Amino acid sequence: MSDQPSRTSVIVTALGADKHGLLAAVATTVAAANANVDDVSQTVTGGMFTMIMFVSFTSGDTTLTGLQEALARTGVETGLQITVQHEDIFRYMHRV
Repeated sequence: MSDQPSRTSVIVTALGADKHGLLAAVATTVAAANANVDDVSQTVTGGMFTMIMFVSFTSGDTTLTGLQEALARTGVETGLQITVQHEDIFRYMHRV
């Protein structure tokens, strides 16, 4: 049995009209929630910003609900539609 706190992995997606600083705003919110950006992919097509971010955090440092609430506020501030899903749910929903 390990005394290490468990890590939680989530998928953060964002969609909205492109403007400066969107990726930075989301990443700053993640960092402020004591979570880590493990990987990120973003693109702008036809003026629309899309992003998928793989985020992890240690249980006790933050919670899924806490991260969701913080990113919901960032979504309102930036005009982005931001969703946060546990990695297991995301993988289950998108299996082939």
